This record gives sequence, structure tokens and C-alpha cells, in this order.
Amino acid sequence: MPSYFTGPIRYRSEGGAIVIVENLYAECAGCGAENYSDYSNRRKWAEKHAEKCRALPRR
Repeated sequence: MPSYFTGPIRYRSEGGAIVIVENLYAECAGCGAENYSDYSNRRKWAEKHAEKCRALPRR
């Protein structure tokens, strides 16, 4: 049986922050950017954002 949601996907940004793709949204833990589009677009956005975001991880 296929699973439609397997858990969060994480990408490491250039600055070291993590961009997280959840079931309903994607968020950058460094700069705070968010995306609420459909799942496939959130994954693409997160990957591209991680490539260009230079934010450091927030503490």
C-alpha cells in the first residue's frame, strides 16, 4: 500500500540552516521563508531555496 506522506524532508542551505518540507507547508529555519503550495511545488521550492539561502541557523 503506497504512503502519501513519509515524513518531513530536510535540505541544508548554503548558510547551514535547514529547509523543512512538511505535509502542509515548507519553511526555512534560517530566514523564515515559507511556502504553502502543493507538495511537489513545495519540494522544488525547498530545494531551490536551500541552494541560494545564506541564512545561518536560528538559535
